[in-house]
Amino acid sequence: MSHQIIKGIDTVYTPNAKKWAATWHGLETMTEEDKISFDGSNIPNVLNPMIECGLNPTLPEGMEINSELQTELDSWKLIAADCREGLSCKIHPVHIPREGYAIHQNSRMFECMVQSAKTVLGAEGFEIVTAGTLDGYRQFFVSISIKGKDTFNVGNLSNGIADNYQTFFNLLSSHNGVHASQFMQSYVRMVCMNTVQAAIKDSNTNGTNQKVKHTKNSEENITPESFAESLQQWTSDNESYKYQLLALKAEPMNLAQFKSFSAGVLSEEKSDKLSTNSANRIDEMESLFVKGQGNSGESRYDALNAFTEFFTSGNGVGKKSTASQKVARANFGRGADWKNEAFRVLTDAEEFKKSSERGEMLLHDRDLLKAASN
Repeated sequence: MSHQIIKGIDTVYTPNAKKWAATWHGLETMTEEDKISFDGSNIPNVLNPMIECGLNPTLPEGMEINSELQTELDSWKLIAADCREGLSCKIHPVHIPREGYAIHQNSRMFECMVQSAKTVLGAEGFEIVTAGTLDGYRQFFVSISIKGKDTFNVGNLSNGIADNYQTFFNLLSSHNGVHASQFMQSYVRMVCMNTVQAAIKDSNTNGTNQKVKHTKNSEENITPESFAESLQQWTSDNESYKYQLLALKAEPMNLAQFKSFSAGVLSEEKSDKLSTNSANRIDEMESLFVKGQGNSGESRYDALNAFTEFFTSGNGVGKKSTASQKVARANFGRGADWKNEAFRVLTDAEEFKKSSERGEMLLHDRDLLKAASN
């Protein structure tokens, strides 16, 4: 149950609209309307309050309570989700933190997100595409999409060779100490715990994540103004990313250049030898560069796609791996690092030149060694 949607406690709402209604796990609850309302009135089950309770533990018989232990016990408190008016009609304990831990209410986080989006995008400029709780009300999340700018294409739609990108602005509030509350831009729509983790990883990698720890007075940093500031910056950065991809599409690259570039990326900067593992990866990525999904083997954009496909769904995430292992390696492991490194080198003229020259030398030396051994 990797989605961590606990039946009878958690709800994941989606709009009753064809584009957003379905999720991969099929456990969504569609709103009666075709949209999730900005005031949260049609998603009540995810906005129940978190409450703070005193804690009076009963220790094992015979255990002596000295002043030090008593001080420790007095510093504990219980955080619980008050879902008496929610799906379960119960109160659920979720966390036992020390004094100083501050609750970030789901309703306040939701309101700040909506108000910041209205400020930056306008009331008609976005829609809420998911909102839910996970892991027995321990996590709360929201995803919004920007109308007109939530997707963009790189390639030629007329001949069917184009890639589609979607951008989401996500919110996460964790009530069990696993995560800080955070607001982020990601290319992942949150619908479950797997996608929450992938969105966090994606946003951390791209530097599009604003975190607020559950410390004393931290609620001062949870405001529509602070969220709006980040959202405005990320919206601008997303336009920059789009232009970078379009620029890569315009930069020609042939197969020999792709191999040299790949050898440079997949080797250490001071290396004087290309490993067998790296050479095998390059051999497998050649076909992806030329005829991978949406590729034609003509540009630096095709090179980026080859790395992305190889380390997302290809053998770069393990030939014998299970589906869940492949997802983990593609989003959180070394595979993600290789994809990010390829993008960094491709978009930096000096780094691209250095990497390609080193890769060309390593491939030449490898060919000489193979010829000598024969």
